[in-house]
Amino acid sequence: MELSLLSKAAMNVVRKLQDSGFKAYLVGGCIRDLLLGKRPKDFDVSTDATPEQVHKVFSSNSRIIGRRFKIVHVLFGGDNIIEVTTFRSNSEPPKTNKYSNRVSGDSGMLIRDNVYGKSIVQDSLRRDFTINAIYLDPVKKELYDFNGGLYDMLHETIDIIGDPLVRYAEDPVRMIRALRFSAKLSFRLSKRTSAPIHELKNNLLAVSNARMFEEVNKLFLSGHGLDSFNILKEYHIIELLFPGIKDFLDNQNYLNFIEYALKSSDIRYAENKRNMPHFLYAVMLFSVFNRNVFELRMTSRSMINPVSTDEIVKLSLDSVFSVQDKITAIPMAVADNIKSIWRNQINLLENTGNLEKSDKIYQKLIFRAAFDFMTLRARFEPFLAQSVAFWTPYYEKSKALADKRKKLLDEQKQERLKRKLTKKKGKDQKKSGKEFERVTSEERKKQLERARAWRKSMNLEV
Repeated sequence: MELSLLSKAAMNVVRKLQDSGFKAYLVGGCIRDLLLGKRPKDFDVSTDATPEQVHKVFSSNSRIIGRRFKIVHVLFGGDNIIEVTTFRSNSEPPKTNKYSNRVSGDSGMLIRDNVYGKSIVQDSLRRDFTINAIYLDPVKKELYDFNGGLYDMLHETIDIIGDPLVRYAEDPVRMIRALRFSAKLSFRLSKRTSAPIHELKNNLLAVSNARMFEEVNKLFLSGHGLDSFNILKEYHIIELLFPGIKDFLDNQNYLNFIEYALKSSDIRYAENKRNMPHFLYAVMLFSVFNRNVFELRMTSRSMINPVSTDEIVKLSLDSVFSVQDKITAIPMAVADNIKSIWRNQINLLENTGNLEKSDKIYQKLIFRAAFDFMTLRARFEPFLAQSVAFWTPYYEKSKALADKRKKLLDEQKQERLKRKLTKKKGKDQKKSGKEFERVTSEERKKQLERARAWRKSMNLEV
């Protein structure tokens, strides 16, 4: 185990908590990845200090977040955040303690779980899977495993801690996490871990849509999107996460499209390139949107007063997002990008060969993303080849225009920075000048005092 791969910030958090008289350990994914020979990215610290005590130790560099589970984020600048959690316990809290309690809904799902424990043994029983319940004291360089996590890692097995029915009822997202780790690590699920998923998967619909948005991003944007899709399809969860695609899961052309797109995203992640949520949803749900447009057009043609294309597109978009938002709360900026890409699929297709409108279309910021999406579609929809060929020269023009804009923005940024540095240098020089004047003034005063003292000693004072 290569300890040099550990985050210095995480080490500092553990050390500072221990120096303050608390127990503290690294735990979870960082230890799992370290044991697998991978470079850990996220570091979690577990401690017997309460969130308030942790916050007091790290003062203004920390913040307490969360209602369901109170945790502390210790900030080290930029995106460098170390998550600190207090030991948890399975035991019921004192009735008088209103701040440290466990509240469950009718289904058994935990609404709040701030029952604090006193040891890592208690805490380990509240963790989800054995491979995520291995602790490390980086100061003493000692590993602690109370649930057979090391054994399961050696046998490439994901096994849930405790009674699966209870643990999945407490937090249905654990089902998604089990499948995600299976996809990410290429580990198999133990039979007792996988068996209840088929029965309890609909409990995922009770999870908040904001939390589900984050979980879906982890599934598909972190380098194992295609494997995640396949295992979610196997357990019939993919149609819960993306309502409407169930009708397309038997369509090989759709599956080929998804496979190619997700494989491309996984390659991007491996190359340290960022994957964007709007691309994921645009790919997954485009067929649903496209079908809506087709059906509305068919209906419109039989009407006395046909509906305009713009109105058909709007109705189709509203239909897709009204259903999807109940599952995953898509941020407005992400939704706007998806809608623009989809609208422009129709716009580019209908204006293929239109030289008059093409000059206006390619200068729009969303044009390149829309063209990229159409190019992706053209691999599986041959009739789009003509449109792709027509818009390719405009894509090159758009790219050149974007490069020019970027160069201009970079130059403006450099100019602002230069002015800022010049201004700061001027202030520093002015400050230095004042300091010089002050020092000079004080020195002159001393010289005058010495001169007066000399004149007085020589009886030269009048």
